Amino acid sequence: MKKYWSTLHLFQVLCIFIFIRTSSPLTQPNIYNLLQQSNTRPPTANASVPLGVKLGMYLESLGNFRSSEMSFDVDLYVYMSWQDPRLAHNFSDYVLINNDEIRKQIWLPDLYFANARQASFQEVTVPNFNLFVAPDGTVAYSCRCTLTVACSLNLRYYPMDQQLCSIRVLSYAYIAKQVNVTWFDKNPVRFNEEIGLPEFQIEHVSNAYCNGSYQYALTENSYKSDDFSCLSGNLFLSRSIGYNLVQSYIPTGLIVMISWVSFWIDRRAVPARVTLSFTTLVSLTTLGNGLRFGLPQVSYAKAIDLWYGACMFFVFCALLEFATINSYMRKSEKFDSMAKKMQSVVLTGRRLKTEKSPRGYGKPDTVQDILSERIKFIDNEFDFDTKEDDGNMAMSIYDNVSCRKDEADSSSEETKFSTKPKRNGTNGTRKYIDKSLNQSGQNDSLIVATYFQISANHSRHALKIDKSCRYLFPAAFLLWNVFYWWYYLVYTKTPIDK
Repeated sequence: MKKYWSTLHLFQVLCIFIFIRTSSPLTQPNIYNLLQQSNTRPPTANASVPLGVKLGMYLESLGNFRSSEMSFDVDLYVYMSWQDPRLAHNFSDYVLINNDEIRKQIWLPDLYFANARQASFQEVTVPNFNLFVAPDGTVAYSCRCTLTVACSLNLRYYPMDQQLCSIRVLSYAYIAKQVNVTWFDKNPVRFNEEIGLPEFQIEHVSNAYCNGSYQYALTENSYKSDDFSCLSGNLFLSRSIGYNLVQSYIPTGLIVMISWVSFWIDRRAVPARVTLSFTTLVSLTTLGNGLRFGLPQVSYAKAIDLWYGACMFFVFCALLEFATINSYMRKSEKFDSMAKKMQSVVLTGRRLKTEKSPRGYGKPDTVQDILSERIKFIDNEFDFDTKEDDGNMAMSIYDNVSCRKDEADSSSEETKFSTKPKRNGTNGTRKYIDKSLNQSGQNDSLIVATYFQISANHSRHALKIDKSCRYLFPAAFLLWNVFYWWYYLVYTKTPIDK
């Protein structure tokens, strides 16, 4: 009987020991045994109900925006949560898992970044991930990764543009009917408030869903089509105009203003005005080539292209204004030179033989000879018109040409201020020449005064154009600036809905 009670007592002690061993969390082998098992299938108890996976992300840093490649780099934390009943345990708190070998034994959602050109997990100094398992099998998984994300930029309003860049996350193998990935209910996408970008400002971030309809299980003769879970983390960016304002807009605007200096330079200083006009044009061209450097070759005009084109137009108009002024001043110089020659002939009263030297080597010495020579040139080269043409171009007195050609080019202007006969062919002109040559006394002084008057009129007309352009060009450029900045900063600026 005593031996019986000893055996019973020993059995009770053994039962108590086993109960203590099985109830102690420090010696519970259940979770560790489960982690050693390879779970490669989604933990769905019912095949008709998809596994729900929650997703969130935190943007740690952004940078290296490359407009030419339309991409940027992002360093982010990815958070995922789902329930795996196979990992349920009897511990009172979460179980932390940070062993990469154990992680490979656990089923993880097969998510990937669809628009990432490059992606990598951070492994310094250890693989950057953590995995918590709740007693009911709920898994909280997070990891850190670096992406090079493609972002299709719309540069139509560059550099006053707003960009929308998205990070698209999809399930690679499981359709939405098997694994349904959705965002966390509260603040699924967040970013570091201390992120500072040199060219952009982060307006805000948001979450959305995208179209995940794809074809899969492709073979030569068949395929399947279904919806995959597709999530989009949207990043709204606004470009800072400060860099382009200093490097592009102000320099080009100053070059346009420098081209206006030619309006205050003496209209007879041809070398100075030519140098200034072409220097500003070349400088603007060189600066414009730098503006397009680093930008993709898009098929549409950007806002900065319109600005550059307008600046080029204003500089080119200043160059055309100089050409017009130079044309008037050349005519003024020619008539002034002819008037002085005729005045010298009248004052000296010389009468030489009517025989003329070969063209280009000699000059007529009398007023009658000068008139005859010019009217002959009119008959052979130009139409005789009674209406003054202020737009005819002529050679400058600074050009390396003979005086004979200068005199011939101005013949139409000389005869306009005489009695203005109608031309009825060459014979009619000859009769008019003979009649004019006979009036050598009183008409000589009148012709000289007329030529001086024509020269003064052309010079005053050139000065009038210069004075008008001194106010017209700045006013037009000011109006262009008002319209340009109002259109791109006010009219086309759409507020971002947060």
